[in-house]
Amino acid sequence: MTESAEVANQANQLILQGNVEGALALFRERLKVDPFEPRVVELVDSLLMAPDQGRGLVDFYRDLQKAHPEDWRLVVSLARAYSKTGKDSLAVVQLQKLLRNESQHAEVWMELAICYKRLDKLELALRALNSLIDIQPNYGPAHVARVRYLIEADDLNEAAAASIFSLEVAGLSGPVRDWVDKVNLQLEQGLRPEDDLLYRNVA
Repeated sequence: MTESAEVANQANQLILQGNVEGALALFRERLKVDPFEPRVVELVDSLLMAPDQGRGLVDFYRDLQKAHPEDWRLVVSLARAYSKTGKDSLAVVQLQKLLRNESQHAEVWMELAICYKRLDKLELALRALNSLIDIQPNYGPAHVARVRYLIEADDLNEAAAASIFSLEVAGLSGPVRDWVDKVNLQLEQGLRPEDDLLYRNVA
């Protein structure tokens, strides 16, 4: 059994006993080690989102981040909590503050781009993705997101140009290169890629 599964089992037992605080304490300990642990993040969301539309979720991650201010990942977790409660503007503030000192982390730039996209600030979203690609040229998710965002904005010419740029980048993973190649082929024919291709999960 994985550590996250063990934590989940222990937390579920505590919740069944009515000890929600005990379960949250377990989650805090686990997230101090790995703030992006998917299973634990999912359990925290399910426990804290419903009762008060997520205020408890933001408080949880704010307290965790204050207790461990040296871990940049917890700032990203706090930003994600704001986004999950419909406060992308506050998430952007957190991420921008982090980027002043920690500009090399791909997750921060990706989260910023996603927030800007939800705020309908496409130009800023693309700027964030471009900055990330400048820092980590072969970071696949940024290439995929940039092409997707441009297609969603019906800027097919720019999307085609972005896809050509991506195909020239050394070190892209096979699945990402294959996806970009297929999308580029349709764009070069003047077609908007169909959704099953556009939103295909690219590992």
